[in-house]
Amino acid sequence: MRKFLLLIVVFMFLLLPTVNAFAGRIVLANDEWTLSNTGFSGPNDPGTFAANVGDWFSGGAGNFLAYSSNFGLTQSALGTAMANAGHTYTVDMSVTFDLATLSGYDGVFLAGNPADNSVLIDYVNAGGNVYLAGGTGFGGAAAEAARWNPFLNNFGLAFGSVYNQVGGNIPINSPHAIFNNVDYLYQNYGNSTIDIVVTDPSAEVLVSLNGKGLYAVYDAAP
Repeated sequence: MRKFLLLIVVFMFLLLPTVNAFAGRIVLANDEWTLSNTGFSGPNDPGTFAANVGDWFSGGAGNFLAYSSNFGLTQSALGTAMANAGHTYTVDMSVTFDLATLSGYDGVFLAGNPADNSVLIDYVNAGGNVYLAGGTGFGGAAAEAARWNPFLNNFGLAFGSVYNQVGGNIPINSPHAIFNNVDYLYQNYGNSTIDIVVTDPSAEVLVSLNGKGLYAVYDAAP
């Protein structure tokens, strides 16, 4: 009987996805408005959120690339918040998007503009970090999910293929480090975040509203 139970445990272990212990981290946000200038209004705490993400990625003062022309990653309030937190935040789409280039940064911020999924997979597997926001309207909800899911699925996450109709200043209730001192964040109809392998502790939806995932993370060593 003991041998039979041991075989069951071993079989269940083999079903779990392989985790690269040296891989980096991913923060998946359902919408791009969160870090826009509009998102900095009202009771929201996007500056604290962005600084926390930077700290979680780098462990201190980090060097980050925003490879996007989307307003959610390029407006002034975000740049100021990151600078005030001691981070270097550079918006530049002219760089060569390959592993060698990205490896010079502690993390890359993405929204809207396409990027090579295979490069992103290699980057995270090599220890790089990615912040990815959906809900940009770039091609529509299904196209936006399809653009990023080859990358996300490799790490147990996904974007939903319809916009979630969640808008406004949303209360945040999570003990995760990226939400330290974050009480509210703004969003305006994003792609829901999904944990596609619930048995894998490295990927997790942290904040949901009415069953719709808003913020998720991947951490190879949670």
